[in-house]
Amino acid sequence: MNVQTETKKRWALVDSTKIGVDKKYEPPLIIAWGVDSHSVGTQTITMGRTIIPPKGRNQRHYHVCDATFYIANGPLVIWMGEEKEEHTVQTGTFVYAAAGEIHGLYNPSDDKDAELIFTYGNCPNRDAARTIYVEEAWQEEDKRDSIPG
Repeated sequence: MNVQTETKKRWALVDSTKIGVDKKYEPPLIIAWGVDSHSVGTQTITMGRTIIPPKGRNQRHYHVCDATFYIANGPLVIWMGEEKEEHTVQTGTFVYAAAGEIHGLYNPSDDKDAELIFTYGNCPNRDAARTIYVEEAWQEEDKRDSIPG
């Protein structure tokens, strides 16, 4: 469901396994952008689902808006702040990064995907979040073309 929306919908159901995936945003992560200005017309929130392949790591970055994520399937290693403070977080953990706070993550598993659900507050879509990378990407994109069910 990647349709431009002129007006805000009153409600929507978006199946993350049936929408397109973004593999270029933070390779090797697989991201399904579920709720944003493009899909439902909101101007205040972005929500999506991310699969982190085994040994997958994104480059550290920050956004111009607050970001949150919920670890739906972990563990994940999370780095927070300029000092790269390291935390291993388990399934069921909420993570918050204020606008401008550097963060990144790594899936330490040899053979299992990790998964998180994320939001950007007061940002209507990916582009408005203005992701600013503080490291270069070094991993290739994942070859899967959909979010697992």
